[in-house]
Amino acid sequence: MLKSSNNMQRVEFIYRLGGQGVTSIWASISKLLERMTSIDSLFFYGVQVSLETIGGKLAGRDSFNVSCGNLTFHVVTVANYDHVLFQVESQEDDIDWSSWIDEFIGLKGFVQAWIVDVEYDYWQNASDPLEYKSTGKSYEGLPMKSNGLPPPLEQLEIDTSKNVGLRLICDGYVASIGAKMWFSDWFLSKINRKIENIIEASGGTVELLDNGVYKLEMLADVFESDNTIDQQIKLRNALYN
Repeated sequence: MLKSSNNMQRVEFIYRLGGQGVTSIWASISKLLERMTSIDSLFFYGVQVSLETIGGKLAGRDSFNVSCGNLTFHVVTVANYDHVLFQVESQEDDIDWSSWIDEFIGLKGFVQAWIVDVEYDYWQNASDPLEYKSTGKSYEGLPMKSNGLPPPLEQLEIDTSKNVGLRLICDGYVASIGAKMWFSDWFLSKINRKIENIIEASGGTVELLDNGVYKLEMLADVFESDNTIDQQIKLRNALYN
């Protein structure tokens, strides 16, 4: 079972453009929600709705945001980068992700999935100093760079390009890491890697599931601090460097 730690976590799924649309993803979400013993109020972009009416609101859309109790579902079509993103975020301090993983890695066009600690992922990718100032968090000593804009709009921002937890949108996939990851042969072709090389370079355990998806595990839980920086560096180098 894929149990979460005490921190908020998010599962991200990537699909090939045309492989999945918002209506088919919602159908799978709805199926899992209906299995729950109780369903809290549903909100579609902040407006309360019923489970039965959401499907009709998706016509012509390429994205949606739905919240239900401690879960938030976000789907967006990233056409310029040839993929569809689906995120499930939980505010529960103990959640079993197994049913979500099993359902969504089996959908047509699946590329990759991974689990992140929400706070750790946020600060690994935060580049605006105002994000630090607003929370009283110091960014002293962090590398800085120009935002590349002409004067008077130019200002310094935090350089996240060397962060091991950097989340980079690429053509057909997202260059990101998780202590638990799932990916397809299509993903391997996009990053130009062989599974044998990933196993050797990362030091993680890899299992080929019955549906042809690879499961890679570096830790029993998630990357949530620099305490596991060695494993994070090995994994990022194995996949993207």
